[in-house]
Amino acid sequence: MSATGMATAAGTAVLVYLVLSGRLCGDAADGGGEDLLISSAVSAAAEARRRRKEEAHARRQRRRREARRWPERAPDGWGEAAAVAARTVRFTWAETLGKWALGELAFGIKYHMRQQGNLQHEYAGSDSVLLDGPEARQELISLLRYLKQCMYFSKKPYSVFLEFGGYDQKDVLIKKSKARLLKPAFTVVRDRSSKCFILFIRGAISVKERLTAATGAEVPFHHVVLQEGRVSNLVLGYAHCGMVAGARWIAKRAIPCLSKAVEQFPDYEVKIIGHSMGAGIATILTYILRENDKLSSSTCIAFGPAACMTWDLAESGKDFVTSIVNRNDVVPSLGLVSAAKLRTEVMASSWAHDLRKQIQQTRFLGFVNRSVSFIRSHVPFISDPRSKVVDVDMLQSQSSEAGSKPLADTHAAVKKRPALVCWSCVAAQKQSVKYCKQTQDMENQTDSNVETVKVTNESAAELVAIDLRELSLQESDEDDADREGKDSALKETDEEEAIELIESLTDEKQELSLSTSAQEPHQLYPPGRILHMVGLQESEEATTSEQGAQKEVVALYETPRHLYSKIRLARSMIGEHYMPKYIKTMEELIEKLAEEDIENQLDSL
Repeated sequence: MSATGMATAAGTAVLVYLVLSGRLCGDAADGGGEDLLISSAVSAAAEARRRRKEEAHARRQRRRREARRWPERAPDGWGEAAAVAARTVRFTWAETLGKWALGELAFGIKYHMRQQGNLQHEYAGSDSVLLDGPEARQELISLLRYLKQCMYFSKKPYSVFLEFGGYDQKDVLIKKSKARLLKPAFTVVRDRSSKCFILFIRGAISVKERLTAATGAEVPFHHVVLQEGRVSNLVLGYAHCGMVAGARWIAKRAIPCLSKAVEQFPDYEVKIIGHSMGAGIATILTYILRENDKLSSSTCIAFGPAACMTWDLAESGKDFVTSIVNRNDVVPSLGLVSAAKLRTEVMASSWAHDLRKQIQQTRFLGFVNRSVSFIRSHVPFISDPRSKVVDVDMLQSQSSEAGSKPLADTHAAVKKRPALVCWSCVAAQKQSVKYCKQTQDMENQTDSNVETVKVTNESAAELVAIDLRELSLQESDEDDADREGKDSALKETDEEEAIELIESLTDEKQELSLSTSAQEPHQLYPPGRILHMVGLQESEEATTSEQGAQKEVVALYETPRHLYSKIRLARSMIGEHYMPKYIKTMEELIEKLAEEDIENQLDSL
């Protein structure tokens, strides 16, 4: 049956082949026109399929590029907002705690700040221009009025802001008091006393506004310079992503309203005012508004502006942007590049050695160390009961007697499972550990290195901090003989374990992490003309002990932009960023300039 079935199948296959081949041959005999049509249709279908694949691949590549690129506009819905917020949180973590070790934040910055000292005098250097006289005083009075109005808009209810500024409901053109992600709060009012339409932008107060400020990636931003209605120049550069998106969102809502208002009141000017993040958005918004024919005369006043744009863009705004900085305010110089420079300086300083000295002098840490030593020596479940952790006092006494200890005692300090290292050894410098390794490698080369090896073993014993004389061990003579026989074989292994232990407990192995983006970050600067209220000591010849009681004198300088490419640390660098501190410093400066004007008038008489 199987043979019959196979024969039937083979015959069927042959018959089908003959029929098909005959049909094809017959068609070919009739003519080759149909073959050409079929082949052209197949090739056209293949070409269309190839084009569809290429277009789909291009769309996927474009979507990937858009996903990697930071948004230059505010999100439309909650889905986009959540995606931007999540990406901002990841970006902020990567640029802050992801790069800065906890030891650098807690001790390194403090040590570097103490070593750096007060650098306010750098803003009063030869490149800066001292501003004084009646003109500077009048300008400060006007700036102080705008700053108080900006503070009332940011901190007080809207009705209180209107009452303080002398506005009524008819003077309110736009009111957006509730902020969203990349959508800052702002308002537009008509100031009849100064004949201005003033646009106030609030700084980072709520969580969503802080996320807008934290979206600190750089996006391309270009400014078209108009003169007499014609394009005279194009300035290319980069700007802060969150501030660019916020400025474009405000511009979309404010430009129609302001254009209509300027048509009704052609003698009114347009001013944009903000503080901190609001100041950075205000400056970028001013660049956008000036590209409009009707709003090309807009000006900006920025109090404590964030570093938000590259050099060329910032320089191009000198004619219409005025930035005011208070003393040690860190925000105008805070950016990705300046923060990376600061971390390099902190890591290059000897803060670890200073931390070690501080820990050695701390009684609390000594008490904790002795408590751990007691627990480990009496509870066998924690570790070997024969091992004991030495406290700070024992470490100091051991280091003083290190020269009189024999080599065998110092060598036996390291165990297979070493005890907990004293806290004072956590911040030991990596250079000393490398030096220990190098001296151990040179042990067998010359006889003159014996003393160096002893010093190396003593250093390892200090780092591990175990004193054999504190151990109450009863060992047999056989164990002693066996130990002496294995002394030379275990020497290198023990010291390597000590070195590995110290390296695992220190944070000095961390390196500067590279940026995840393909391009290097750009240095950002505060825009426009910069006026810095500098606090200087009244007497520079006083001794260091008298400097704490010296009176600080405030002066107004027009400073160059390159001074803000570096972060200058100070204890008050965050507190002096807030608006009440700005107001206090400006009032002191106005009072000082008034006294100088009176003195000059009396001298002239």
